[in-house]
Amino acid sequence: MSNEALIVEQEGHVATFTINRPEKRNALNPEIHAGMVEHIDRLSEEGDVRCLVIKGQGDLAFSAGDDLKRAPGDPGPQPTPGKPAELQWPHRKTVQSIFDAPFPVVAMIDGYCVGGGLALATECDIRISTDRAQLGIPPSRLGIIYDYERIQVFIDLVGPAFTKELFCSGLRVDPQRALDMGLVNKVVAPDQLESEVYGLAKEFARNAPLSLKGHKRMINTLVARQHEGSKLNAQDIGEIHAAQQAARDSHDANEGRVAFAEKRDPVFIGR
Repeated sequence: MSNEALIVEQEGHVATFTINRPEKRNALNPEIHAGMVEHIDRLSEEGDVRCLVIKGQGDLAFSAGDDLKRAPGDPGPQPTPGKPAELQWPHRKTVQSIFDAPFPVVAMIDGYCVGGGLALATECDIRISTDRAQLGIPPSRLGIIYDYERIQVFIDLVGPAFTKELFCSGLRVDPQRALDMGLVNKVVAPDQLESEVYGLAKEFARNAPLSLKGHKRMINTLVARQHEGSKLNAQDIGEIHAAQQAARDSHDANEGRVAFAEKRDPVFIGR
């Protein structure tokens, strides 16, 4: 087994990040967050990945949260020289990299998914959980208050009432309750988790990259404007129309039409 806290793998158009601290229930630390920012941004720039799966090592935990035993004052990994600081952790957060990624990011949840682990899962685009997982957010039991940006992600996902219940009670919810809340997309048996997640990832990977990127960006923009209490502005609409036109004029759009007519699977190349 690798000694890296974050294992990065890629098979075809699907990448996998494994949080690799099973002895600490995959607790998150600055090195993991910095690694996620670095590698998500790299994969986004390279343009070959069409789906990213994030999971925990083993079946005990997706992640039991931030590592509270980390030495106080430890600054974490140092910035890479020559690269703008605003493009690196801690100035750039994991949620920003996931939000900006041109591909769907799927959280593959088994075991404990609490605290910062659940926050990370909610920042992903899709969450698939086993029926034995435990999900919760306990800052009120630790005497701390979460950043408003992370709370906003919960509000977007489950609404204000469920967000208040989760944050103010600190109680864990079982997967069925999480599904009812909208906290997860789907609940499956443990022996079906891998096939379910990677089956969906392969479906994403079969699709046109420009469409994946355009739909994710449009949805994110609409949600962001809703926060601001405003409608799409002229720049937003211009960018959406430009993305739509680029997709219509692309090789992949023509390939999709031809493949449909020929009754075969399309082969998309991302342009």
